[in-house]
Amino acid sequence: RSDADGNFTLITRSQGQFELVFSMLGYTIKMLPVNTSQQTGFLNVALSSKSNDLPEVVLRTFIKDGWKVWGKQFLNQFIGSYPLSADCKILNPEVIHFQFKKLDSVLIAFANETILVENKKLGYLLHYDLSEFRYDFINGLIFFQGYPLFEDLKNSESKKVLKKRMEIYEGSVMHFMRSLYTNKLRENNFEIRQMVKTITIGGKPIVIDGNTKYDNSHKVSFEFTSGLLNADSVAYGENENTAALFFKNFLQVTYTKKVAPAYYSRSYNTNSQGIVSEITLINKKPLFVYSNGTYYEPTSLLLSGYWGWSEKIGYLLPFDFTPIKYK
Repeated sequence: RSDADGNFTLITRSQGQFELVFSMLGYTIKMLPVNTSQQTGFLNVALSSKSNDLPEVVLRTFIKDGWKVWGKQFLNQFIGSYPLSADCKILNPEVIHFQFKKLDSVLIAFANETILVENKKLGYLLHYDLSEFRYDFINGLIFFQGYPLFEDLKNSESKKVLKKRMEIYEGSVMHFMRSLYTNKLRENNFEIRQMVKTITIGGKPIVIDGNTKYDNSHKVSFEFTSGLLNADSVAYGENENTAALFFKNFLQVTYTKKVAPAYYSRSYNTNSQGIVSEITLINKKPLFVYSNGTYYEPTSLLLSGYWGWSEKIGYLLPFDFTPIKYK
């Protein structure tokens, strides 16, 4: 609640770097990076009317009947494919528009209003302000970011929903980052190994990273350059509230406690014990990790393997999620 002058205080459950998002219908969204260990005094925030944002409106011409043409592709990349998409739907698809860059084979999506996503299996109504969505068909890369606000549905306290949330959490990127922060990867059933990936061009092996452009015609080979690693082999304390994750090439992450859904295993022809993902740092700089599992900058971390498939809106949990075991 605000005081007589309109001032109010926000209390966070954990310390670290946050993105503080201000939004109001009819106004442009404003985001301010906030570090709780450094922030003092007042923040004065002014939102501008969307009607004043004419250059962006003029430039954003979009495809007529775009949802009919690209809606299914958008759902697969944004919400996720089955079973991520089960009991999860967009309530207002009419606010989503599309552009297709033929030269680069890139699909761009944007929304002129908040996207409403009803996720019955997790008991949330998600208010999602989409800031960017790009799908690169040639390289098979998906990138989207935005600002989520979670609202509980009526079934949010049912045992079925609470168990499903816990099931989604276990083995997720959030679970991994929290385990990394506390230096408890092995205790929480994560295994990490460093690896190098190569493709062959002109008969010569070329080491690739997250910035390498190649298509599906290139066969990717890999080799491990380490055995099992401890968290402190790839992470260190940046300060009292922040861990820094840094490694070269790729890191293979295996969560040994559960197996991937049958649909994923069939679709991607995998039969590994546990769920296996790969991560790489695109900008080759440390990734800063906080106690609640958030990390900065999120655009510098590229996910592939299981996480590349699973870390979509259909499996999204709020960062204040508290894991509780249910029988």
